[in-house]
Amino acid sequence: MIGLIAEQEGSDVHIINVQSPVRYADLFPAKKKPLVKRWYLEGGESETAAALEMFAGSKVACECHLVIGDPATAIVKLARKLRCDLIVMGTRGMGTIAGLLLGSVATKVVHLAPTPVTLVK
Repeated sequence: MIGLIAEQEGSDVHIINVQSPVRYADLFPAKKKPLVKRWYLEGGESETAAALEMFAGSKVACECHLVIGDPATAIVKLARKLRCDLIVMGTRGMGTIAGLLLGSVATKVVHLAPTPVTLVK
């Protein structure tokens, strides 16, 4: 995949990790909220480390974005802000029934995104 990106001159990659906050996170006292935020961001850093390492030796410009919020909304918002031409994201493959009952971040992104979305299983 990195080779394909490198062939497209001027292409760059933005890796985004969205940490969905626990519903009761707002119940933490104000003085604890920076610790909770740091905990989420550290989780995002560990999740993106392998992807960043893959791009480290390549000629492809790569930037990492760590966000706390609703995953689908955050992905689409960042894609708009960065004027991305394409969103590529993985799927968990929960299946049709589970996807309908629980919802799918990938499905939401496909419906909300102003750009093409490629899903990788």
